[in-house]
Amino acid sequence: MMLSRSDRSSFSIWLWTIDKWIFFSFFTLLLLGMIFILTSSSSLELKLNKESYYFSIKHAIFVILSFLTAVILSKLNFHKIKFLSLLGFGLLLAALLYCLQYGSDIKGAKRWIDVFGQSLQPSEFIKPFFIIINAWLLTTWKSTQKNKFLFLSILSILSIDIMLLLQPDLGMTLLITTIWIFQLLITGIPILFFIFLIFVIPIVILLAYNFYSHVYIRINDFIFGTNFQANQALKLFNDAGYFGKGIGEGSLKNYLPDAHTDFIFSVIAEEFGLIVCLIIILIYTIIILRPIIIAFNCKDIFQILSLSSLSALIGVQSLIHISSNLSIIPTKGMTLPFLSYGGSSTISAAIVIGFLLSLTRKQIDFSEVNLDIEDYK
Repeated sequence: MMLSRSDRSSFSIWLWTIDKWIFFSFFTLLLLGMIFILTSSSSLELKLNKESYYFSIKHAIFVILSFLTAVILSKLNFHKIKFLSLLGFGLLLAALLYCLQYGSDIKGAKRWIDVFGQSLQPSEFIKPFFIIINAWLLTTWKSTQKNKFLFLSILSILSIDIMLLLQPDLGMTLLITTIWIFQLLITGIPILFFIFLIFVIPIVILLAYNFYSHVYIRINDFIFGTNFQANQALKLFNDAGYFGKGIGEGSLKNYLPDAHTDFIFSVIAEEFGLIVCLIIILIYTIIILRPIIIAFNCKDIFQILSLSSLSALIGVQSLIHISSNLSIIPTKGMTLPFLSYGGSSTISAAIVIGFLLSLTRKQIDFSEVNLDIEDYK
């Protein structure tokens, strides 16, 4: 069925006004993710006595929900996105607080809560909502010059960071704080405040190294090269060559418990090879750079802040995952958006895409009598 560009139905208008580069890159990663989960989770299903395709079926459900989430959010205007983000941010702050007392303790960290029998990670979901809220606060601060809005921005990030450190989750703390600093730089902050932040971050990492045993172990393993998982992942990555060992032929997934999540990029490299890895990096690059290019042509500060920061979130998280898989940085339990297994990770990343699609949509003025949707191709 062919769609006419003169068709003014809701679906047709949506299709012709969304950014195709972002949408189809997102859709491609979702499809690739299902293939990679299928091949990376088979060994774990046997170890846990799960049915065949247990993780693949669950992830397929996550993919469907993620796709629908992105499509629905892409239809919202700026005002609805702000309202939804305010509501989501408030609820998820409460959920983070709830996590500290009643969250599920997994590997010594309370990051998960049970909702209708499903485990959810509030720290994953709060990221896109925080970015929108902070962009809103900083935009208002810039336009009114009232410091109370900057204070609210600082209060927001401190509230999140404190609760994340108490879980503990240093990696997520640094990720969200990095995005916050990035937003401040775009907005324009006093140089002394920026210098202060530059000094604070190393101090936080040093304190975490001394007070959190898992941070101490991971940094030492990285420095002395004693991390078994990272070493094996890097070795098999180097042995894979251009085309890999073939689908299902890799061995990494057989002895890494987190092969389908934290080390999915290494599994992809081993079985599919360097060329597929480079294609994946190219797709992520499109998702990251396309909104930034559009932001250059925007005049609205809120739109510029939101687009650049949401793109940076996908970029920084992907960079951390790939870098830790390549032993460039210490291992960190951070998923690769859309490719790693996990409902919280996949759906929260889809929220980011939904916001990006909404903020980059071409605007149609129906007050024009001679409107032709061809103009918005």
